[in-house]
Parts: sequence; structure tokens; C-alpha cells
Amino acid sequence: MRALLLVLLAAACTFPTPRQQQRAHADSLRPAPVKTSSAPLGPIRKLRVRAYADAGYRAQTPRWNARIEEQISHATSLLVDQFGVELEVESIRPWSRGAGDAVSLQEALAALREMDPGGGADWVVGFAEPLRAFSATQEELGMACMFCRHFVVRGMFSAAETDAIDRALPMLSSEEREALGRERRLHKEVAVFLHEWAHTLGGFHERSPQGFLAPLYDPSQSAFSEASARLIRIGLAHRDSAKSYAAWEQEYRAEAQRDAAIAWDSATLKMALASAQHVLVDAPQRATMPPEDAAVLQRAIALESAQDYGRAELALQPLVARYPSSDEVQDLSCAVAQKRGARVEEIVAACRKAARLPDAPSWILLATAHALLASGGRAEAMPLLQRAESTLGDDAGSLLYLAQLQFEAGACSAAERTAARAKGIKGAERVTEECARLRHFVGFPADGAKLPAEKEAEYVSSALAAHRSIEARKLDQARAMAAVLRQSFPQAPAAAVIECRAAARGPALAAVKTACEAAATQAPEAFYPQYSLGLVASAERRWTDADAALQRALRLDDSAPQVWQSLSAVKEKTGDLAGFHDLQRRFQQRFKSPLRPALWPPGWKAR
Repeated sequence: MRALLLVLLAAACTFPTPRQQQRAHADSLRPAPVKTSSAPLGPIRKLRVRAYADAGYRAQTPRWNARIEEQISHATSLLVDQFGVELEVESIRPWSRGAGDAVSLQEALAALREMDPGGGADWVVGFAEPLRAFSATQEELGMACMFCRHFVVRGMFSAAETDAIDRALPMLSSEEREALGRERRLHKEVAVFLHEWAHTLGGFHERSPQGFLAPLYDPSQSAFSEASARLIRIGLAHRDSAKSYAAWEQEYRAEAQRDAAIAWDSATLKMALASAQHVLVDAPQRATMPPEDAAVLQRAIALESAQDYGRAELALQPLVARYPSSDEVQDLSCAVAQKRGARVEEIVAACRKAARLPDAPSWILLATAHALLASGGRAEAMPLLQRAESTLGDDAGSLLYLAQLQFEAGACSAAERTAARAKGIKGAERVTEECARLRHFVGFPADGAKLPAEKEAEYVSSALAAHRSIEARKLDQARAMAAVLRQSFPQAPAAAVIECRAAARGPALAAVKTACEAAATQAPEAFYPQYSLGLVASAERRWTDADAALQRALRLDDSAPQVWQSLSAVKEKTGDLAGFHDLQRRFQQRFKSPLRPALWPPGWKAR
């Protein structure tokens, strides 16, 4: 017995106590140490930073001057080792932008560039108030212009994160929890600062989540990848001489394409190269617009201001062709086309060039995407909507407009996400409701990972096209489209739903039952399989099964009167008078007309 007690005592010593478990969990929450991946090249180069702190940042950051200086100093420790660059604080100044003003970082960045063009400094950095809610998206934590001298970062204090640490680690002392919070905050400050600093030198989002240029912040980030570091070195070599901008663009393009297959995706690379062309090559050429062309542009602006849109458009025509990369010319051309009420195809032609420019404002992106969707150009509209989502601020009206366009494109997840940001404005809830109805109509996989968000619009639009073929009684065409859809999205159920609906247009009851049972198994939240199985059960006089299936169909989509009619007829067959009268009452409220039972809808042939 004594020996057994000794064994148990020894075993107990090997199990961690709850406090030890929490300390181990705290260790797992610590961020990665910032490190370098290569040795510096050449002597140390000192570059100056001018910093501004807005009222919101100052109010929520004790010792805000010292905090900014410490943040820049911590970032410098990596830059010295990896790039031979030391950042010197030229000055730290209050920013008259008040707390809550220009909430979006895009607006803050524009205000900073207008207030201080950057004379006498290598970088001008704005420190903005922290977010009220947690976010790991870099565009919500900081923003920079590519190949320029300005960027904005948020304060990183987060009451939500502090509360989460306190709740997760209650057995640790308050000093230990505060130390962990400071360590995580310091890492986030440095990582976001370096992320935006790198953008000003041409760095762009890369695939590796551990690199500072990942699109999402992560505590595991510890260095710039070597591919991104090479682009940054090119920027440091050329940024101080406008005469070398063309050489910068050529060297940058060659280096970026060298690592294209490994480091970044094709869409991001394309945008980065377009930005390099726009800023480093086309912008300097724009600055030297001949006086006669500048006079034409000013005349077009005056005509547009006088609402003489037709003559403004005529004046602009030669400049539109001559200056394809001029945002001033192309934006004005797009605006004039819209204001004069041009046809959709004319708006697309007038706005497409403006929307392709790297710094296109959100209104250009939204207007162009709207025109493209109206003319059937969904594939071209989608990248514009994605860019608009990342640049829009918190204006509820603009967010609702974007959500409506995303829904029209079939990007349900994006539309729901944007509608949530536009909460409180009339119409946002309607977008969410219509997205739910669209999901039930098309059939979405229960596991969202089986349908990548970037493919969602293609999936939905292909499925809707097949359903239109069914409505036009082109059943063979719909089945062929379903086969293509199944090949493109083998783990998604839209093809099975289409085959179920197509089968339900034929006379073979067994075929309908087989197709729709398969679809209901793959997509239990899809409307048509439930509705069709309810009709099949009615034809087979299985009234209880019919009632259950039609009830599920009505729950998924109550917009079709035929479902109400079929269900009420089934209620009569089963003698469920209470259920029948409840349906009548709800139908009257929903459609403002009396409910007339009909067991099968017109055209139902299967028996």
C-alpha cells in the first residue's frame, strides 16, 4: 500500500496544475520575436520620419509622444539589420483631425497627404485612433500609398483583447497578464508599422502568413520574406531620385515577376505592377502635360461644372485617348458619362480605364461594376467590387450600395459581410434576407470550405443560368449546364438541385423521387428538393411525409404561393383544420389575398 501511494504521488507530480496549464497557454499566446533573414548591405543610412497623432490616438495612448518614438525605434532595430536603414524621428506633432473624424483610413491617408506633402522628411506617418472592435485585416489596421512617402497606422490598444486575456488566464497575476498584453501590443505595433512602411517602397501582399506583408496580421510574423526584402531594397535604392523612377519600375517589374509563382497570387501581382507603371512612369509624364492639353482639360472641367455634359464629353475625347493613365482625365470622363445619362455600354467604355487605375476612388469602382453587371460583365465586375470593399469607409449608404451589387453578382458571403457593416440603414436587412433566399434556391454546401469565397459568384451565376433554362423549358440544356457545374464544383450541390428541378418538369414520378432525394441529401437547406419531394409524397398519398416536406420548403422560402397552396391542400387531406386556418391567416398577411388550396401546381405532370 505504501509503495502504491508513492507511485501515485510521483504520478501526480507529472501532471500540470491548472496554474501551470494557464502559464503554458500564456506562452502559446506570446508573439514571435522579430528577426532578420539576411545581413545588411552597405553602410547605415539614416532616414527621417515626421509623425502626427490624431485626437483619438492621443486620448487613448498614455505618453503618446514617447509611445510613437518607441514604436519607431523598435521597427528600426529590424531595418538596420536587414536593410541598413535607421529611422530618425524628425518630430512628433498633434494632428488636428479630431477623434471620430474621417474614420476610414483611406480618408485619413488622403487628409495626411494634403496637410503635409512631406518636404524635409523621408516619411510622414499618421497615428490614428484604435479600432473599437478587434480586427486582423491589415487594411483596417494601417494604410499606405504605393511608391510614396505617407502611411497611416492605428493605435493598437484593444480593450476587447485585454478582457479576453483576463478571462482566459484568471489564475495568473494581473502583472503577468498585463505583461503578456503589452508584449502582444508591441509586436502588433511593429508588424503593422513595417507592413505599411514596406508598401511605400513597393512591397505588396504575399502568400506566406508569417511574413510582415501578409494580408492578415498574425502574432507569428517575425520578418520580411526574402522576395519582399528584394523589392524593398530596390525601392530604397531609387526612391530619392525622380530621374531614376523609370529604372525603378523596370527593375521592380523584373524582380516581382521572378518570384510570381511562389510568393504572391497573380491578381495581387497584376495590381502591384499596374501601380508601379502608374506612379513611376505615367504620373511623371502626366506632370508634363503640354499647355494646350492642360487648357482643354480645364475647359472640360468648366463645362462639367456648368452641367453641359455633352460638350464636356466632346472636349475630353482626345485627352481620354492620349492620357490613358491620367486619373484626372479618366475620372472626369467617367463622371460625365454618368451625369449625362449615357447608355450602359457607353458608361462601361467611359469608366473602364478609370477603374483600372491603381488609385481609383470607390465611387468609380462601384459605378463601373454596376454598369458591367447590367451589361453581363460579372467576371470583370467582381475584382472592382473586391477593391471597393477594401477601400470603402463607414458610410452606410455606400456600403449598402456595395452590398446590393455584391448580391447582384452572386457573391452572397461578401454581400452579407458588407450589409453587416451597413447595419442600421434601411435595406441592409433586406440584402441579408435575399442572400439567405438565394442560398436556399441555388443550394450551398453545408461546409463553406467546399466553396471558396472567390468562386462563389461564378457558382451562383452558373446555377442561376441553368435554372433560367428550366424556366424556358430547355431541360436538356439545363442538364448539360448542371454537368459542367458538377465538374467545376464537384463538392457543391447546385448541380443536383438543378437535376431535381428538371426531373420535376417530367412525367416520371420515380425519376423525380430519385433525383430530388439525392439533392435533398446533398443540400438539406435547398428549397426545390423539399418542395418536389412534398409533391411526390402527395402523388403517392403519403400525406404525413408530404406535410413535413412542404413545411420544410415553406420555412426555406415563403415567397412562392404554390407552396402555400399545396401545403393547405395536404392539410385538408390530413384533416388538420387548425393548421389549415393558420396557413390561411398567414397567407392573407403575406400576400393580401385569400389562400386557395391546390394539391399540385399548374404544369405538374408526374403521377
